[in-house]
Amino acid sequence: MLSRRHLMAALLLVGTSATGRSQSSKDARDGWQLSSPSDQGLDKAMLDELARELASERKSVRSVVVVRHGRLAFEYYREGLGPSSLHDMRTATMSVMSTLVGVAIHNGLIKNVDQPISEFLPEATGEGVDSRVRAMTLEHLLTLTAGFDPDVKQIGRWAFPVEFALRRPLVSDSGAKFSFDVGTAHLVARVLVSATQQNVLQFAQKQLFGPLGIRRYLWQIDRPGGGELGYGGLQLTARDMAKLGQLQLQRGAWNGVALMSPAYVEAATRKQSSGGPPVHWAYGYSWWIAPSARSPAPFMAGADDGQRIYVNPSMSLVVVVTSEAVRSRSRVQADADLVINDIVLRAAKR
Repeated sequence: MLSRRHLMAALLLVGTSATGRSQSSKDARDGWQLSSPSDQGLDKAMLDELARELASERKSVRSVVVVRHGRLAFEYYREGLGPSSLHDMRTATMSVMSTLVGVAIHNGLIKNVDQPISEFLPEATGEGVDSRVRAMTLEHLLTLTAGFDPDVKQIGRWAFPVEFALRRPLVSDSGAKFSFDVGTAHLVARVLVSATQQNVLQFAQKQLFGPLGIRRYLWQIDRPGGGELGYGGLQLTARDMAKLGQLQLQRGAWNGVALMSPAYVEAATRKQSSGGPPVHWAYGYSWWIAPSARSPAPFMAGADDGQRIYVNPSMSLVVVVTSEAVRSRSRVQADADLVINDIVLRAAKR
Protein backbone atom coordinates (compact mmCIF):
# COMPACT_ATOMS: atom_id res chain seq x y z
CA MET A 1 0.00 0.00 0.00
CA LEU A 2 1.43 3.38 -0.97
CA SER A 3 1.06 6.59 1.02
CA ARG A 4 -0.36 9.75 -0.53
CA ARG A 5 3.10 11.18 -1.21
CA HIS A 6 4.13 7.99 -3.05
CA LEU A 7 0.97 8.03 -5.13
CA MET A 8 1.61 11.67 -6.07
CA ALA A 9 5.09 10.68 -7.24
CA ALA A 10 3.56 7.97 -9.41
CA LEU A 11 1.31 10.49 -11.13
CA LEU A 12 4.37 12.33 -12.42
CA LEU A 13 5.50 9.43 -14.55
CA VAL A 14 5.39 9.64 -18.33
CA GLY A 15 5.88 6.40 -20.27
CA THR A 16 7.79 6.13 -23.54
CA SER A 17 9.11 3.30 -25.65
CA ALA A 18 12.56 2.93 -27.16
CA THR A 19 15.12 0.38 -28.29
CA GLY A 20 18.92 0.27 -28.27
CA ARG A 21 20.58 3.33 -29.75
CA SER A 22 23.38 5.84 -29.31
CA GLN A 23 22.79 9.54 -28.72
CA SER A 24 23.92 12.46 -30.83
CA SER A 25 21.61 15.30 -29.75
CA LYS A 26 23.08 18.32 -27.99
CA ASP A 27 21.10 18.07 -24.78
CA ALA A 28 18.30 16.26 -22.97
CA ARG A 29 15.38 17.65 -21.03
CA ASP A 30 16.51 15.81 -17.91
CA GLY A 31 19.74 17.80 -17.76
CA TRP A 32 22.17 15.46 -19.51
CA GLN A 33 24.42 16.74 -22.24
CA LEU A 34 24.24 14.15 -25.01
CA SER A 35 27.07 13.11 -27.29
CA SER A 36 28.00 10.53 -29.90
CA PRO A 37 29.97 7.51 -28.65
CA SER A 38 32.96 8.28 -30.88
CA ASP A 39 33.27 11.82 -29.52
CA GLN A 40 33.74 10.31 -26.06
CA GLY A 41 36.23 7.63 -27.09
CA LEU A 42 33.71 4.80 -27.33
CA ASP A 43 33.57 2.28 -30.16
CA LYS A 44 30.07 2.75 -31.64
CA ALA A 45 30.19 -0.46 -33.67
CA MET A 46 30.93 -2.51 -30.56
CA LEU A 47 28.15 -0.80 -28.62
CA ASP A 48 25.68 -1.43 -31.43
CA GLU A 49 26.78 -5.07 -31.49
CA LEU A 50 26.19 -5.25 -27.74
CA ALA A 51 22.70 -3.77 -28.15
CA ARG A 52 21.82 -6.39 -30.78
CA GLU A 53 23.05 -9.18 -28.50
CA LEU A 54 21.00 -7.84 -25.59
CA ALA A 55 17.87 -7.61 -27.71
CA SER A 56 18.19 -11.11 -29.14
CA GLU A 57 19.92 -13.24 -26.50
CA ARG A 58 20.30 -11.53 -23.13
CA LYS A 59 16.78 -10.36 -22.55
CA SER A 60 17.16 -10.14 -18.78
CA VAL A 61 18.76 -6.72 -19.33
CA ARG A 62 16.19 -3.93 -19.32
CA SER A 63 18.43 -0.95 -20.00
CA VAL A 64 22.01 0.26 -20.34
CA VAL A 65 23.21 3.86 -20.03
CA VAL A 66 26.81 4.89 -20.65
CA VAL A 67 28.17 8.27 -19.56
CA ARG A 68 31.72 9.25 -20.40
CA HIS A 69 33.49 12.52 -19.60
CA GLY A 70 30.18 13.76 -18.21
CA ARG A 71 28.26 13.21 -21.46
CA LEU A 72 25.51 10.66 -22.04
CA ALA A 73 26.99 8.82 -25.00
CA PHE A 74 24.96 5.62 -25.38
CA GLU A 75 21.77 4.03 -24.12
CA TYR A 76 19.90 0.82 -24.78
CA TYR A 77 16.32 -0.03 -23.79
CA ARG A 78 14.58 -3.31 -24.20
CA GLU A 79 11.53 -3.12 -26.45
CA GLY A 80 8.66 -1.41 -24.64
CA LEU A 81 10.92 0.62 -22.35
CA GLY A 82 12.50 4.03 -22.72
CA PRO A 83 14.32 6.91 -20.99
CA SER A 84 11.39 7.64 -18.69
CA SER A 85 10.82 4.02 -17.61
CA LEU A 86 11.37 3.31 -13.94
CA HIS A 87 13.58 0.45 -12.75
CA ASP A 88 13.61 -1.13 -9.32
CA MET A 89 17.11 -0.44 -7.99
CA ARG A 90 16.79 -3.14 -5.33
CA THR A 91 19.96 -3.27 -3.19
CA ALA A 92 21.57 -0.42 -5.17
CA THR A 93 19.22 1.70 -3.02
CA MET A 94 21.75 1.27 -0.23
CA SER A 95 24.26 3.40 -2.15
CA VAL A 96 21.63 6.14 -2.43
CA MET A 97 21.24 6.00 1.35
CA SER A 98 25.01 6.41 1.70
CA THR A 99 24.82 9.45 -0.57
CA LEU A 100 22.02 10.95 1.53
CA VAL A 101 24.15 10.50 4.66
CA GLY A 102 26.93 12.43 2.91
CA VAL A 103 24.46 15.17 2.04
CA ALA A 104 23.21 15.30 5.64
CA ILE A 105 26.79 15.62 6.93
CA HIS A 106 27.48 18.40 4.42
CA ASN A 107 24.39 20.22 5.71
CA GLY A 108 25.45 19.89 9.33
CA LEU A 109 22.61 17.55 10.27
CA ILE A 110 25.01 14.71 11.13
CA LYS A 111 28.44 15.45 12.63
CA ASN A 112 30.32 12.55 11.07
CA VAL A 113 30.11 8.80 10.56
CA ASP A 114 31.76 8.20 13.96
CA GLN A 115 28.61 9.28 15.81
CA PRO A 116 27.05 6.46 17.86
CA ILE A 117 23.68 5.43 16.50
CA SER A 118 22.31 5.72 20.04
CA GLU A 119 22.46 9.51 19.58
CA PHE A 120 19.84 9.13 16.84
CA LEU A 121 17.95 6.03 17.91
CA PRO A 122 16.97 5.94 21.59
CA GLU A 123 15.83 2.35 21.02
CA ALA A 124 19.52 1.42 20.88
CA THR A 125 19.69 1.69 24.68
CA GLY A 126 16.37 -0.03 25.31
CA GLU A 127 15.57 -3.21 27.14
CA GLY A 128 16.65 -6.39 25.38
CA VAL A 129 19.33 -4.65 23.25
CA ASP A 130 22.92 -5.88 23.56
CA SER A 131 24.93 -3.32 25.56
CA ARG A 132 27.52 -3.20 22.75
CA VAL A 133 24.96 -1.57 20.45
CA ARG A 134 25.27 1.65 22.50
CA ALA A 135 28.75 2.21 21.03
CA MET A 136 27.83 1.14 17.48
CA THR A 137 28.46 3.96 14.99
CA LEU A 138 26.92 5.12 11.75
CA GLU A 139 30.09 3.96 10.01
CA HIS A 140 29.43 0.41 11.23
CA LEU A 141 26.01 0.56 9.56
CA LEU A 142 27.33 2.01 6.30
CA THR A 143 30.14 -0.55 6.04
CA LEU A 144 27.82 -3.44 7.03
CA THR A 145 30.14 -4.37 9.89
CA ALA A 146 27.63 -3.82 12.71
CA GLY A 147 27.84 -7.47 13.75
CA PHE A 148 24.13 -8.37 13.88
CA ASP A 149 23.08 -11.92 13.07
CA PRO A 150 22.04 -11.69 9.37
CA ASP A 151 20.02 -14.89 9.63
CA VAL A 152 17.41 -13.19 11.82
CA LYS A 153 14.99 -12.05 9.13
CA GLN A 154 12.56 -9.17 9.00
CA ILE A 155 8.95 -9.39 10.13
CA GLY A 156 6.86 -10.09 7.05
CA ARG A 157 8.01 -9.33 3.52
CA TRP A 158 9.13 -5.73 4.07
CA ALA A 159 8.66 -4.60 7.66
CA PHE A 160 11.83 -4.25 9.74
CA PRO A 161 10.92 -2.24 12.87
CA VAL A 162 13.81 -0.41 14.54
CA GLU A 163 13.29 -2.17 17.86
CA PHE A 164 13.38 -5.58 16.17
CA ALA A 165 16.47 -4.75 14.08
CA LEU A 166 18.38 -3.53 17.14
CA ARG A 167 17.42 -6.46 19.36
CA ARG A 168 18.91 -9.03 17.04
CA PRO A 169 21.84 -10.88 18.59
CA LEU A 170 25.38 -9.76 17.79
CA VAL A 171 27.54 -12.51 16.31
CA SER A 172 30.67 -10.33 16.19
CA ASP A 173 31.92 -7.06 17.61
CA SER A 174 31.08 -4.00 15.55
CA GLY A 175 33.76 -3.30 12.94
CA ALA A 176 35.15 -6.83 13.01
CA LYS A 177 33.27 -8.60 10.23
CA PHE A 178 31.39 -7.72 7.04
CA SER A 179 27.93 -9.17 6.43
CA PHE A 180 25.56 -8.18 3.64
CA ASP A 181 22.71 -7.66 6.09
CA VAL A 182 19.65 -5.73 4.92
CA GLY A 183 18.51 -5.12 8.50
CA THR A 184 21.68 -3.16 9.19
CA ALA A 185 21.22 -1.24 5.94
CA HIS A 186 17.64 -0.37 6.88
CA LEU A 187 18.83 1.25 10.13
CA VAL A 188 20.68 3.89 8.08
CA ALA A 189 17.30 5.16 6.88
CA ARG A 190 16.02 5.43 10.43
CA VAL A 191 19.15 7.34 11.49
CA LEU A 192 18.62 9.73 8.58
CA VAL A 193 15.00 10.35 9.58
CA SER A 194 16.07 11.13 13.14
CA ALA A 195 18.90 13.43 12.04
CA THR A 196 16.89 15.41 9.47
CA GLN A 197 13.46 15.33 11.14
CA GLN A 198 12.04 14.50 7.71
CA ASN A 199 11.14 11.24 6.06
CA VAL A 200 13.75 9.90 3.67
CA LEU A 201 11.89 10.86 0.51
CA GLN A 202 11.27 14.44 1.68
CA PHE A 203 14.96 14.91 2.43
CA ALA A 204 15.99 13.29 -0.86
CA GLN A 205 13.57 15.47 -2.84
CA LYS A 206 14.95 18.70 -1.39
CA GLN A 207 18.63 17.95 -1.05
CA LEU A 208 19.48 15.35 -3.72
CA PHE A 209 16.79 14.59 -6.28
CA GLY A 210 15.90 18.26 -6.78
CA PRO A 211 19.48 19.47 -7.41
CA LEU A 212 20.13 16.52 -9.75
CA GLY A 213 16.95 17.12 -11.72
CA ILE A 214 15.46 13.74 -10.72
CA ARG A 215 11.69 14.08 -11.05
CA ARG A 216 10.46 10.51 -11.65
CA TYR A 217 10.68 8.08 -8.75
CA LEU A 218 8.88 5.74 -6.42
CA TRP A 219 10.14 4.50 -3.06
CA GLN A 220 8.65 1.50 -1.30
CA ILE A 221 7.65 2.06 2.33
CA ASP A 222 8.18 -0.65 4.92
CA ARG A 223 4.53 -0.82 5.98
CA PRO A 224 1.36 1.27 5.66
CA GLY A 225 2.11 4.58 7.31
CA GLY A 226 5.78 3.63 7.69
CA GLY A 227 9.00 4.90 6.18
CA GLU A 228 11.07 4.29 3.08
CA LEU A 229 13.15 1.14 2.95
CA GLY A 230 16.85 1.63 3.52
CA TYR A 231 17.94 -1.48 1.66
CA GLY A 232 15.76 -1.45 -1.46
CA GLY A 233 12.51 -0.34 -3.00
CA LEU A 234 13.67 2.83 -4.79
CA GLN A 235 12.72 3.10 -8.46
CA LEU A 236 14.49 5.54 -10.79
CA THR A 237 15.09 5.89 -14.50
CA ALA A 238 18.40 4.55 -15.82
CA ARG A 239 19.46 8.09 -16.76
CA ASP A 240 18.85 9.27 -13.21
CA MET A 241 20.73 6.31 -11.78
CA ALA A 242 23.67 7.47 -13.90
CA LYS A 243 23.46 10.90 -12.25
CA LEU A 244 24.10 9.28 -8.89
CA GLY A 245 27.25 7.66 -10.27
CA GLN A 246 28.37 10.88 -11.95
CA LEU A 247 27.87 12.77 -8.68
CA GLN A 248 30.42 10.48 -7.01
CA LEU A 249 32.77 10.87 -9.98
CA GLN A 250 32.51 14.65 -9.57
CA ARG A 251 33.40 14.37 -5.87
CA GLY A 252 29.97 15.38 -4.65
CA ALA A 253 29.39 18.44 -6.86
CA TRP A 254 26.65 19.00 -9.45
CA ASN A 255 26.52 22.02 -11.75
CA GLY A 256 29.18 23.66 -9.63
CA VAL A 257 27.27 23.23 -6.36
CA ALA A 258 28.64 20.95 -3.63
CA LEU A 259 26.04 18.47 -2.36
CA MET A 260 28.61 16.40 -0.41
CA SER A 261 32.17 17.03 0.68
CA PRO A 262 34.94 15.52 -1.47
CA ALA A 263 36.33 13.93 1.71
CA TYR A 264 33.11 12.00 2.32
CA VAL A 265 32.92 10.81 -1.31
CA GLU A 266 36.54 9.67 -1.16
CA ALA A 267 35.90 7.71 2.05
CA ALA A 268 32.63 6.25 0.77
CA THR A 269 34.16 4.94 -2.43
CA ARG A 270 37.37 3.39 -1.11
CA LYS A 271 37.93 0.17 0.82
CA GLN A 272 36.64 0.29 4.39
CA SER A 273 36.37 -3.47 4.87
CA SER A 274 37.39 -6.58 2.97
CA GLY A 275 33.76 -7.15 1.98
CA GLY A 276 32.51 -10.57 0.97
CA PRO A 277 29.49 -12.22 -0.67
CA PRO A 278 27.48 -11.77 -2.78
CA VAL A 279 29.86 -9.64 -4.89
CA HIS A 280 33.16 -10.64 -3.23
CA TRP A 281 34.65 -7.16 -3.64
CA ALA A 282 35.87 -4.87 -0.88
CA TYR A 283 33.29 -2.51 0.61
CA GLY A 284 33.16 1.22 1.33
CA TYR A 285 30.18 3.16 2.64
CA SER A 286 27.54 1.05 0.87
CA TRP A 287 29.56 0.97 -2.37
CA TRP A 288 31.44 -2.10 -3.61
CA ILE A 289 35.10 -1.41 -4.38
CA ALA A 290 36.64 -3.34 -7.27
CA PRO A 291 40.00 -5.11 -7.00
CA SER A 292 42.28 -2.81 -9.00
CA ALA A 293 45.85 -1.57 -9.18
CA ARG A 294 44.51 1.86 -10.10
CA SER A 295 43.76 4.53 -7.53
CA PRO A 296 41.02 5.44 -7.10
CA ALA A 297 39.63 2.00 -7.89
CA PRO A 298 36.34 1.47 -9.77
CA PHE A 299 33.31 1.15 -7.50
CA MET A 300 29.74 -0.02 -7.90
CA ALA A 301 26.23 0.08 -6.45
CA GLY A 302 24.19 -3.14 -6.61
CA ALA A 303 24.73 -6.75 -5.68
CA ASP A 304 23.78 -10.08 -7.26
CA ASP A 305 20.40 -8.81 -8.51
CA GLY A 306 21.55 -7.47 -11.88
CA GLN A 307 21.28 -3.77 -11.01
CA ARG A 308 24.49 -1.82 -11.49
CA ILE A 309 25.80 1.71 -11.15
CA TYR A 310 29.43 1.15 -12.12
CA VAL A 311 31.89 4.06 -11.84
CA ASN A 312 35.44 3.96 -13.21
CA PRO A 313 37.21 7.19 -12.19
CA SER A 314 40.38 6.61 -14.24
CA MET A 315 38.26 6.23 -17.37
CA SER A 316 35.78 8.99 -16.46
CA LEU A 317 33.10 6.38 -17.07
CA VAL A 318 29.69 5.60 -15.57
CA VAL A 319 27.74 2.54 -16.71
CA VAL A 320 24.21 1.76 -15.54
CA VAL A 321 22.65 -1.66 -16.10
CA THR A 322 19.12 -2.56 -15.01
CA SER A 323 17.78 -6.10 -15.14
CA GLU A 324 14.54 -8.03 -14.87
CA ALA A 325 13.62 -8.97 -11.31
CA VAL A 326 12.00 -12.31 -12.13
CA ARG A 327 15.06 -13.92 -13.73
CA SER A 328 17.49 -16.12 -11.81
CA ARG A 329 20.09 -14.16 -9.90
CA SER A 330 22.98 -16.04 -11.48
CA ARG A 331 21.75 -15.19 -14.98
CA VAL A 332 21.05 -11.51 -14.38
CA GLN A 333 24.36 -11.09 -12.56
CA ALA A 334 26.25 -12.73 -15.43
CA ASP A 335 24.47 -10.62 -18.04
CA ALA A 336 25.05 -7.37 -16.14
CA ASP A 337 28.72 -8.18 -15.64
CA LEU A 338 29.09 -9.04 -19.33
CA VAL A 339 27.68 -5.63 -20.32
CA ILE A 340 30.10 -3.75 -18.08
CA ASN A 341 33.09 -5.84 -19.10
CA ASP A 342 32.27 -5.41 -22.79
CA ILE A 343 32.09 -1.64 -22.40
CA VAL A 344 35.14 -1.29 -20.16
CA LEU A 345 37.40 -3.81 -21.87
CA ARG A 346 36.32 -3.51 -25.50
CA ALA A 347 34.27 -0.43 -26.32
CA ALA A 348 35.98 2.23 -24.21
CA LYS A 349 39.20 3.30 -25.88
CA ARG A 350 41.87 4.43 -23.44
